[in-house]
Amino acid sequence: MKNKILIIAALASMGLASCKDYLLTSSPSEFTSDLVFTSPTYTEYALMGTYALLTQDQLYSARLPLNYATNTDIEIAGADATSYKDNGVRGLSNYVGNSSNTNIAREWSQMYKLIERANLCIQGIKTSPAMVTSDSTIMKGYLGEALTLRALVYSEIVKNWGDVPFKTEPTKYDLSNAYDVPTDRDTIYSRLIEDLQLAETYVPWIHSGGYNTAERVTKGFVKGLIARLALYRGGYSIRNKPGFPTERGSNWEYYYELARQKTSEIMSSGIHKLNANYIDIWKKLCLLQPDATFNENLFEVANGLGRSGEMGYSIGVRFYTNSKYGYGNNANVVSTTPVYFYSFDRSDIRRDITVAYYTYSNSSGEIKEFFQSNPFSYSIGKWDQRYMSTEFVSRNKAANGKIGYGINWVVMRYADVLLMFAEADNALRRGPSPDAKNALIQVRSRAFDVADRSAKVDAYVNALNDETSFFNALVNERAWEFGGEGIRKYDLIRWNLLSSKIEEQRVNFKKMLDKAAPYDNLPAYIFYKYDATGEIIDKKDINFYTDKGSANITGYTRVNWLSGLSDANKTDYKNRIDLFSSGLNATTPNRHLYPIAGSVISESRGSLTNSYGFQ
Repeated sequence: MKNKILIIAALASMGLASCKDYLLTSSPSEFTSDLVFTSPTYTEYALMGTYALLTQDQLYSARLPLNYATNTDIEIAGADATSYKDNGVRGLSNYVGNSSNTNIAREWSQMYKLIERANLCIQGIKTSPAMVTSDSTIMKGYLGEALTLRALVYSEIVKNWGDVPFKTEPTKYDLSNAYDVPTDRDTIYSRLIEDLQLAETYVPWIHSGGYNTAERVTKGFVKGLIARLALYRGGYSIRNKPGFPTERGSNWEYYYELARQKTSEIMSSGIHKLNANYIDIWKKLCLLQPDATFNENLFEVANGLGRSGEMGYSIGVRFYTNSKYGYGNNANVVSTTPVYFYSFDRSDIRRDITVAYYTYSNSSGEIKEFFQSNPFSYSIGKWDQRYMSTEFVSRNKAANGKIGYGINWVVMRYADVLLMFAEADNALRRGPSPDAKNALIQVRSRAFDVADRSAKVDAYVNALNDETSFFNALVNERAWEFGGEGIRKYDLIRWNLLSSKIEEQRVNFKKMLDKAAPYDNLPAYIFYKYDATGEIIDKKDINFYTDKGSANITGYTRVNWLSGLSDANKTDYKNRIDLFSSGLNATTPNRHLYPIAGSVISESRGSLTNSYGFQ
């Protein structure tokens, strides 16, 4: 599927065209929609062209998950005395973007380009004569896919810009529908949910009807996307009203009930399951291998090796260029901190998979891991060059610059389905039901060895007997389960917890540096040694929770850690933690949205203006 998308992308744009302005995204072609959508084959080409745009840098290859989805209390990106307000992607991560930022214009235009292609597909398929022939089932499946891709990308625009133009038909040649004013986001979400409810009747479950890959929209993902959008629709966001209040969407119980219903349907199907081994999810992704056993990944964006995908480069274990794996990625965009690391239970298997507190190699090219003592340089370890194929290593050794890593971006996993169900059920019942507890138990059980599950899973969950404690446990569980996956920011926004959780991170980080409670027992020095290979740090023999003093220990490397750092370093790090996300409340409370690019406003013929205090 991945190669199919990339190979026929050039063909796919036939008939999908308009002009240059603001929502106008294509160009004339000798192939007209009247021809394209009479044939299932040509229709699939056009649909694949819509899928192909998902792999662009401005969408899921890089920008949406790696720049727009930070900063949070987990993921951090770019903050020092100058870069925190950079008029590029670093500034966007820190909520200090402005309308002159050219990145914003590129992302906006590329997403509306995909929507234009989807609109052409939707209209062409609906009016196709093939819809009343023996090919109607195939054509309806394509319609369901196009509706879902449009809903997915519109949801990204709404999450990041709020109220936006909502265009559901192709651009007319007289441009009479080209310059729409913004539509309220609740209206957009409600309409997208309606579209998805139609789409789920058309597309099959994975491994049926010829849909054999998570790189293609299938019924499980459509139901999951309905649930996700329903929770956004029923959640909080800053509103374009006087004073720019943060408010919850109207009639939230209806949408939470819809989320509970759709996640329950996925769970009842038995088609999607949790992979029993958490690290296997990431190893398969890095190897570019599908998971046909568990189908935990409901939908993946099909990046291509050597073509697209910065997972493993801009996010992942940090590598320096070395002779074993080739070109490095030591300028990772997305990092995390010791606050996130220490939030995990020390027995949680996910901790050392998610948090890479080491680099591979160094500036001298040595072939081994090195502990990372800079507390802002922990990376997200789910993507690792060492998991990747020999083909990747061969290409990377020959590279003298960044290559497309080809690792798919996972838009939704089954673990998310379980936790969305638990959240919606708990909110509607005003407390956790046995079914909600069981969903949390399933996710949490995988994170612990069998010997630990009685205390760390069963007793832990069974003690959560009221709505608030169960909700707080879900807030934490989603943090531990989805670190680095582009989910946390939008969870915190819809819960109205973004500002408070970021501030909690700042306070706890400073306490760690000052060795203040509850972190007064953390060591000032870390001691680590290598396993028998001399290449890999022995992760089970690091004194993260034990103070071993300051004297050197034979066979171990000692590094200063947190309270053991110099006063100058502590001051610098305290200043920097305040710079992360510093634009969020600088001028307008909880301004988590981005400005509309000035160039887009100029081309809108007066239909668009900025709000929320943006100039």
